[in-house]
Amino acid sequence: MANINVDTLVKLPKIQKIAILAGIAVLLIGLYWFLLYRGQAEKLADKRAVLTKKQQELNEQKMILANLPKFRRETQEMKVKRQEALKQLPNKKDIDKLLKDVSTNAVESGLEVLLFKPEKEVKKNFYAEIPVELKLTGSYHDLGLFYDKVANFPRIVNITDIEIDRAKSKTKEISGENVLQASCTAKTYKFIEEQAGGDAKKNGKKKKKK
Repeated sequence: MANINVDTLVKLPKIQKIAILAGIAVLLIGLYWFLLYRGQAEKLADKRAVLTKKQQELNEQKMILANLPKFRRETQEMKVKRQEALKQLPNKKDIDKLLKDVSTNAVESGLEVLLFKPEKEVKKNFYAEIPVELKLTGSYHDLGLFYDKVANFPRIVNITDIEIDRAKSKTKEISGENVLQASCTAKTYKFIEEQAGGDAKKNGKKKKKK
């Protein structure tokens, strides 16, 4: 590129001088934007991104606060439902009576109780199943009546593993109905109380004995 000195620029026509000066001005503006404004623009973009993220977090917090009464209400409802479920489970004192009620209702439904055998407790996480093996004979109607009565107990008793067959009996009919033999398992449940304190007491007693 040829070198242009001041004298040469002075001798140039006015229009060319203006064009050169305009070009220099554009170049300086571009250089200014590139060195200064662009850096500021990038910083501004970063700040906007941070501000947007903070705004999103704030909106999430507002949403949580707005739903807080709902969460508290649902938590309270769950507590009430849990208490209602607990009321349906028999305590230790009720279990013997409840099992007796199962047998009594079988007889009152017109069934003959051939077997009533409480089995060993089956421990789960926080509760225990108390199964009772049953063998009953009677009509289909009487069996249905018994199962319906048990289903409507105020305490939870589930009838499982039901097997029904014709009874091996000389009496083939009861009021025009075939005699049936049913085998099933009646299950009730109880909560397992916290054993940490009880175990500690037992261990303490053992140590005292030693």
